[in-house]
Amino acid sequence: MDKAGVTVGADYAAELGLSGRGVGIAVLDTGLSPSKDFLLPKNRIAVFMDFVSDVSACYDNNGHGTHVCGITCGSGYMSGGKYRGIAPGADLIVLKILDKMGRGSAQTALKAIRWLTENRLRYNIRIANMSVGTTDRTINSALIRAMYNAWDSGICIIAADGNIGSGNSSIARAGINEKIITAGSFENPSFSCDITAPGVDIVSCMSEDYSFAFHGRSRQKTVGGHYVKMSGTSMATPMVSGAAALLIEKEPNISPSEIKKRLIITSGQNKLLDIRRLLKEQ
Repeated sequence: MDKAGVTVGADYAAELGLSGRGVGIAVLDTGLSPSKDFLLPKNRIAVFMDFVSDVSACYDNNGHGTHVCGITCGSGYMSGGKYRGIAPGADLIVLKILDKMGRGSAQTALKAIRWLTENRLRYNIRIANMSVGTTDRTINSALIRAMYNAWDSGICIIAADGNIGSGNSSIARAGINEKIITAGSFENPSFSCDITAPGVDIVSCMSEDYSFAFHGRSRQKTVGGHYVKMSGTSMATPMVSGAAALLIEKEPNISPSEIKKRLIITSGQNKLLDIRRLLKEQ
């Protein structure tokens, strides 16, 4: 995140004193391992909900969700700020919808999104980060309607474009229209995505139960014992979510549609996220 943050201009937000403070970012993923980057200097884990196994305590038995959370709003406490996320002052609403293997269903995602809409005011949920996909084709129409309802209620939905293993029924694929923001990897942008951000070897928080059993994961990618490198559109997406939180802190009444417009018109080459231009644009 030390390099990726500079690439997208996150240092400019720090100059303005913006950190996403008070903005609720929901992360629908494999969960969260509550490292010090989320607890210090202030505990910003507002909610943890497990829609897979109904466990009350925070956990992440895969590692993907913790890495995503660190990118969007980790404080970088354990690295002296070096690997802090894009919006280190934002609050986390963590909804576990994927199991240890990173698998989930449209039904589980549907329940989570409905919960977000019902509880958006209670936790000031303004963003939903979905670095996930599903191969469940059975209720995609209901899932899409729920996502649209969340968007219309004021929740900006930001989803990974082309997530590995999600196929044509991925959440991003299903919702390519004006009521979703699709994020791709800057290094390998697709024509379908709205915005890109760095997505290769991104250093972010490592779960205590990080699983090295998956393809592409290696102990050689661990950094300092508390962080790990991961790659993919899943890593690019939370950078966009963090940027949206910074914009919301600056302009609290901005709508999801206006956020999407601003992200697109201020992006650079290969649709690269440009936080400096994003926050300057009026």
